[in-house]
Amino acid sequence: MNKIKLGKRTWINAKGKTLKAFTFTYKDQNKKKVIQSPNKKWLEQEAEKTLLRTGNINPKNIDINISVNLKYVWDIYKKKCLARAYEPTTRFSKTTFKEYSEHYKHILKHCGNVDLTKIDATYIANFIDKLADQKYEYKTKIFHTFSRIYDTQVGHNKPFSSNIFKTGSFFDKEDKPQTKQHGKINFEEWNFDRIKTIISKIPSEPYKLMFKLMAETSCRPSEARAAQRKNFHFKRNIPVFEITNSVDFEKNLVPPKTKAGYRELEISASLKDQLIDYINNLPKNQECLFLNTRGKFYDLKNMITCLDKAVKSLNLKLPVDRKTYFFRHWNVSYWCYQGKYTNPFDLATHMGDLDLKFINTNYIKKYATSKESVKYSDHQTSNYNWN
Repeated sequence: MNKIKLGKRTWINAKGKTLKAFTFTYKDQNKKKVIQSPNKKWLEQEAEKTLLRTGNINPKNIDINISVNLKYVWDIYKKKCLARAYEPTTRFSKTTFKEYSEHYKHILKHCGNVDLTKIDATYIANFIDKLADQKYEYKTKIFHTFSRIYDTQVGHNKPFSSNIFKTGSFFDKEDKPQTKQHGKINFEEWNFDRIKTIISKIPSEPYKLMFKLMAETSCRPSEARAAQRKNFHFKRNIPVFEITNSVDFEKNLVPPKTKAGYRELEISASLKDQLIDYINNLPKNQECLFLNTRGKFYDLKNMITCLDKAVKSLNLKLPVDRKTYFFRHWNVSYWCYQGKYTNPFDLATHMGDLDLKFINTNYIKKYATSKESVKYSDHQTSNYNWN
């Protein structure tokens, strides 16, 4: 048992009876807190749990026989995650927590309510072997989630000085699959007319407008679904769609995916006219544009199904399988192909993205035409005449 100093308290209640209790004082987030109980043994156990939770523990004074079970630690980690969700200073969201929850199911399935203080490198290696049916990338995600859970109450002086998950190499480099290379979009075939034809096959007018917003502005599906009256500035010389929100997996209105997500995107006159006609037919008290008959945001799975049916009806196959994200991907690539963007920073700003390396590799380098291309073409014509 950790060497815990308990205090004592004596007081007289309203009936004049003298009562006694043991007290335990500790700090949590720089605030002094007190737990009390007449049961000394129970209070000592609670004090141990409190010290583990807050991290205020001296490893030299701890008996490692104290168990720190997975389910108990997961509950603490879960609360921390949900407290962080949608904080403006973090990029953590409930969507990320949902992924962690799925990882936890695998951990609990294979490990049960394991005592985390008993985990060693051999245990972790055996755990990874049990994930053999999972793809390499998903296995590593489960591993890192397990590591974060462990760190909450056990690693980094809680009570161990380091995280056992980070003390060795548990994945072989040769097992890592090669990065999947996505083919280039052939814009001679996949031009605007083809995109327009696909969207015309969508039976739902709200779905059509959301797909048009994605295909013209490169906004995310979650941002199109969150469109509100206040987001459209039609009276300006250049009409714009201002992005202030997105829709999460629980169909709640939340901030954009990243801090860079707040932005204004120009829209064409024809799309502006279609949006005005659509808005004029909405109930006057409906602020969000795309709600179903129950007043909820349209389901993303239904949108994907409608898109799949539209593509299939034309005997086509999308050149890049990105589901509803295809329209964002197509338009960003198209911008680069047409020469609208050659600078990854400018493109990232328009996309509301922060990963310049990804944008430069997947869009600028792949599709953009060099500013020097005219000079290079003149050079070829002047110096290579085969006639």
